[in-house]
Amino acid sequence: MSGTGKASAWKHVAFFAAGFVFDAFMIRRIDDVKVLVQQGLYLAVSGVLLAHIVTMRERTYRWASPVLHFMLGTLLNAYALFYVKSASGLAAILFFAVISLLLLANELPAMHKRGPVVLYGLYSFCLTSYFAYLFPVLIGRIRWWMFVLAVFTSLVPLALVTTYHHTRIGDRRQLIRHALVPALSVQVLLLALYVLRLIPPVPLSLREIGIYHDVARQADGSYRVSYVKPSWFNVWTRDDVNFSARAGDRVYTFFRVFAPRDFRDEIRVAWWFDQPGRGWTPAGDLPIAVTGGRENGYAGVSYKQNARPGTWRVVVTSVDGREIGRRTFSVSADGAAAEERTMATAAR
Repeated sequence: MSGTGKASAWKHVAFFAAGFVFDAFMIRRIDDVKVLVQQGLYLAVSGVLLAHIVTMRERTYRWASPVLHFMLGTLLNAYALFYVKSASGLAAILFFAVISLLLLANELPAMHKRGPVVLYGLYSFCLTSYFAYLFPVLIGRIRWWMFVLAVFTSLVPLALVTTYHHTRIGDRRQLIRHALVPALSVQVLLLALYVLRLIPPVPLSLREIGIYHDVARQADGSYRVSYVKPSWFNVWTRDDVNFSARAGDRVYTFFRVFAPRDFRDEIRVAWWFDQPGRGWTPAGDLPIAVTGGRENGYAGVSYKQNARPGTWRVVVTSVDGREIGRRTFSVSADGAAAEERTMATAAR
């Protein structure tokens, strides 16, 4: 790589780092009005720059390109935070990998040389990601049609940008190859991931989840959880992930789900048992109403009576079936059933 190329690469990395630091200080809550407005403005300015960037003179391009990459990098950083917080299991791994690749594509000089192809793909992803959580925040619930609405809403600015692009270039074949194909391919991919329930259920996110012998609500509205006191050297265990069961025991799960202000909807808590020879089989589920706005999340409790020995999993999902979080644990018969148990308690 030439000295000029290395200088350009370092410049883009510097802009990416600046965007990441700026994002880390700015973003606190997904429903923060200032953050939502800032991201909307970034998308609007990014669209204007993207529409013009293919026809800019070299002098103008030198400042416009880093600004565009700064804004897209900042937006992708925010989506990385929101999506990874809301995802679990395969969805968490998938979206961490996807957004990491997008961030890398946004910074690599080799990708910049491909012209607007990568930029249109990134911009298309950023648009739908933004509207996918903006609508649930504004409406106060999650429904499947909101994601479809996010996709169609994203097509409006994409149509405006590509139309202007076409008026300046006049080459329809180039427009299709450089703009329409990457932008629409991203939309199709996102719809497919949503159908497969691999899109994280933003703006919901799981703050905590644990397995306990008892969960009791206190007079002040807080909760007290009880679990078998672990050995003195087991300093990291704070719940009954290895549940020792006696006759009549209930297996409790306590969790907190963050939801935006004015959010009122249901979530579902599903219990699964790893049945030998059959794999994970459903063992009951429960709808729980969620009210948003609490900084530490909305508290929920569910329990399973007389759970059989084996491996269990409790899964918290949105009303449209997308996973918010899970906790896998084991149940075994208590071999010291005649002895008194020493319980530890904690405030939640």
